[in-house]
Amino acid sequence: MILVIGEALIDLIGKAGSSQYTSVVGGANANVALALARRGEPQAFLGRISTDGFGQQIRERLSSNGVNLEHSITASEQSTLAVATISESGSASYSFYLKGTADWAWEPGEFPTQETISSLGAVCIQYGCLTMAVEPGNIVVENWLSSLTGLTRSHDLNIRPSIGFTRERELARVSRINAFSDIIKASDADLEWLYGLDEGSDVDSIAHAWSEGDKLVVITRGGDGASLYRSGKRMDVAAPKIQLVDTVGAGDTFMANFLGELNELGALGAGVQALSEEQLLAAANFAAVAAGMVCERQGCEPPTKAEVIARLG
Repeated sequence: MILVIGEALIDLIGKAGSSQYTSVVGGANANVALALARRGEPQAFLGRISTDGFGQQIRERLSSNGVNLEHSITASEQSTLAVATISESGSASYSFYLKGTADWAWEPGEFPTQETISSLGAVCIQYGCLTMAVEPGNIVVENWLSSLTGLTRSHDLNIRPSIGFTRERELARVSRINAFSDIIKASDADLEWLYGLDEGSDVDSIAHAWSEGDKLVVITRGGDGASLYRSGKRMDVAAPKIQLVDTVGAGDTFMANFLGELNELGALGAGVQALSEEQLLAAANFAAVAAGMVCERQGCEPPTKAEVIARLG
């Protein structure tokens, strides 16, 4: 089974120029847990979920879709809010209301022990985005993750420049987390911002460097597909042709389905180095199709595994 730790917040979603916003459950890591549950993957979400009205909405959304919340924390702090504005092209921009909210108040005693994780049969833990960036809880989560053994540790950068962190701070943080991660996912836009590059710059040298030490690096490129880097080699998968509605949850859906496919191959907890190039590409292609399908739907509504198989067929 796959553990996911991170934020579960409320997205207030509206179109650019409109005053109408709808509250929906979001958060990159909650979206990953949702996508895992939708595909039927055994999983558990480790989050700090508020007791306020938005927190109740979060619990209902996740639990009704089969997300295991047994090890999530019931938090007294208020829920986090993110305002997602959808452009005419379908892309989303975000602003966040984070101060003093539930997602960032992790304390050391709130995590499952290594013994509990082993008893669950967990083979992988997924993390990233705001949970690994926002103080004061980020360092507490980072220290806990770095102490775990026997798990594939998977890091999705999901950088949010709108929060106002400096590149230097974020690069140092990401480098520190990457050092203990086995799988590293980022978008090309993440790397362009992190290294101060122009849009469309070649990021191969960065991705290859990150893959040193038997790591698998995945770079998503939007409509240009995705690239995998392992042992000095780059492997590419194309993006499916879609009718775009919006991109909310696309990267999270990709990651959930990629990990799910790797789990079926027995690679999680055992290392991805034994997988063939064909196996890796097949897993990434499945994930790319799943991500494309969520882009054809409003908001983060990940497909089931059966739906992806039908689309591939």
